[in-house]
Amino acid sequence: MILYGAGGNCEFALFTCALFGITVTCVCDSKATGVYKYKEQIYDIISPDELLENYGDAFVLITPWQYEQEIYDFLIISGFPDAQMGFLRFPLILAPELFREKYLEGYRWAYDYFTDGHSRQKILDRIRLLLCGQPCPPDSLYEEGYFAFPGIELQEDEIYLDGGAYVGDTAEEFMNNMKANDKNYKYIYSFEPDPQNYQKAVKNLSKYSKIDVIPYGLSSQETELRFASTQLADSIGSHIAQNKNEETIVIPVTSLDLFFADKPQEQWPTIIKMDIEGEEKEALLGAEQIIRTQKPQMIICAYHKPEDIYELLQTILKIRDDYKISFWQIGRSFWDIILYAV
Repeated sequence: MILYGAGGNCEFALFTCALFGITVTCVCDSKATGVYKYKEQIYDIISPDELLENYGDAFVLITPWQYEQEIYDFLIISGFPDAQMGFLRFPLILAPELFREKYLEGYRWAYDYFTDGHSRQKILDRIRLLLCGQPCPPDSLYEEGYFAFPGIELQEDEIYLDGGAYVGDTAEEFMNNMKANDKNYKYIYSFEPDPQNYQKAVKNLSKYSKIDVIPYGLSSQETELRFASTQLADSIGSHIAQNKNEETIVIPVTSLDLFFADKPQEQWPTIIKMDIEGEEKEALLGAEQIIRTQKPQMIICAYHKPEDIYELLQTILKIRDDYKISFWQIGRSFWDIILYAV
């Protein structure tokens, strides 16, 4: 087994191969050189020419989703056997009978709700993903970020609520977009419960003013949740724990209505972004007062659970039915379908 691509997905591919007992010989990349380090293992990085010359009998796993067709076409044109190539695929593919039993009616409802062809196509793309593992065609690229969606309009004195701040990169993305639009933001609230990521976010954002980094997650109430952090979850990343056998930490969570209860309305968020590992529905319920009163623009990740496509939509509409809602796919991958409510 040779992994083609030394980028971000390489680590996840190595984790997955180790999980299934597959030995990886080396990593191939057209730009990176030297070695790739993962845990205690070191893998030589070879060039595509070396791959073709010395590893004609190897199986190649193409790891970068956004370049997989380009890499595949290159190998085919170079004479590498199609039967010895594969793609890194999302591990959760639903059986048709399970999809029909648990999710079909919800997806049908969401499809019927929309009248525009774009949103309907996104729903069909999501079904192909769940049943076939087929990546969703992108509407914009990863590097363009959350604000590539054309329906978002940034105004002067925005108050940005960054749910799932990670290491502060999405707060910086917001600030950069405000600057590019020649506007000033009023304040940023960044919520990050993972202790390791929280410390990085505090460090990375310390050079900016008018920003708080809060070591809490978001939910419908003030409580504690079991959380598989970056340190514990390895390449899978931080997420709300579902499996009782997972090694976890306990994190505090709160609701946005509680957090802003003692603040005047002029300090409530005008834009809310949530990438909170499957807790988006509960967090929306916990922000009902803010959504009903303030009607903030919302950027909500809708890919952590199969039911997110329709349950997040239904949750928002029950609070306010005057939002214009769209789906947008960031990058050609399995994740990153975003619900925008403006």
